[in-house]
Amino acid sequence: MVVKRKAFQMAALVAAGSIVLLGCSGQGTDEQDVDPQEDATSTASPTAPSVDLDQYAQALVTDAELMGAPEDPPVEGFVDEPVSMYLTLSDFNPTGECEELLDELNSYSGPAVAGISAKFVKEVPPSNGDAEQSPEATEASAQTLIFETVNSDEPMSIYRQIPNACDTLTSDEVEDAEAVFTKVPGLDALHLEIFDGQETETLAVGGSSVNGTYHAYMSAEQVSMEQAQEMFGAQAEKLQETFQDEASASPSPQDEDSDAQTSDEPTAD
Repeated sequence: MVVKRKAFQMAALVAAGSIVLLGCSGQGTDEQDVDPQEDATSTASPTAPSVDLDQYAQALVTDAELMGAPEDPPVEGFVDEPVSMYLTLSDFNPTGECEELLDELNSYSGPAVAGISAKFVKEVPPSNGDAEQSPEATEASAQTLIFETVNSDEPMSIYRQIPNACDTLTSDEVEDAEAVFTKVPGLDALHLEIFDGQETETLAVGGSSVNGTYHAYMSAEQVSMEQAQEMFGAQAEKLQETFQDEASASPSPQDEDSDAQTSDEPTAD
């Protein structure tokens, strides 16, 4: 497996009718039968022997029941590349603070020391009510990026602000279309539902940070709010556990909401 030397513009495409949303996602994947630490380290060594990608792989949640099965290649690493985040909506015209925050998110580019990315896919069986009309399982996917920034930064904090500023957007282009933003409780993440008048697509996106230096950036398509809270919460905890002993390491600001999952989560509001 070859380490990809290019900017990681995490982009996961979610389409609902003529409505298209670009959110975040990583490239590459993680393990089930493959040890992510071994794979990431061996992959990076030919091009960047001074960078130990093992530390980032240790912070990656790989539980198959929670995240799904890993896609090939199991883990991809990168060194000295910028990380960008995108969340753009077509057929919607956000205004005011919502527009400003989305513009800020879409223009973000943080120089990274190094990191890894992984992608997981999980089949979701149809509910009993949909089994006759849609007997095939749907596919949920999750993508994770673990990286270290050159400068101290809190890029994930913006995901606490967007849901309040955007809330519900309606479309002037598509009749009955709505995009509903909801904060994932206790985390720097949002859950987005896009309804095109007939069907609904979902995207959860956000992340966590430790010491403004180590970051987890995730997206998950076709997952419920409860699933998103479990997945993103587990990744935030794993990031904190991995890097809490680093020099001067401290968690991101606590979430003051009463529904915060734990008192020591790194990116709670």
